[in-house]
Amino acid sequence: MAAKPLACGLPLGVINVNERAAASIGPGMHGSTFGGSALACRVALEFFDILDELMPQIRRVGEYFRAELRKLAGKHPAITEVRGAGLMIGAQLDRPGKQIVNDAMDRGLLINCTHDTVLRFLPPYIITEKEVDQAIAILDQVL
Repeated sequence: MAAKPLACGLPLGVINVNERAAASIGPGMHGSTFGGSALACRVALEFFDILDELMPQIRRVGEYFRAELRKLAGKHPAITEVRGAGLMIGAQLDRPGKQIVNDAMDRGLLINCTHDTVLRFLPPYIITEKEVDQAIAILDQVL
């Protein structure tokens, strides 16, 4: 199952299944609040056309972001682990992260905290290393 990113912010939800599973789903057996309008479906098709071009940048910037967070962890022991794939990145903390999120927001960086102790970063696919550097500088300040 997937949702939001497929239609670049327009509501769209999908389920991907193999042919065997698809054969077992009849009309009316599956529904979705965001099953998709014609516009959202068309935007998703356009997105898939450009996604292949974006993948190298997503991998490169994601690796850079995780490396910079690991450097930050060496400076701030509150970060105990950095993990992720592509641009979906988490930084495990040794303490609750709510205040870090609030302090980062006060400085212009939007992040969230899941499970009370994981800073979650979900930047847009077009983020650059320069923007990662800005985020790291803000995190350095708040940590």
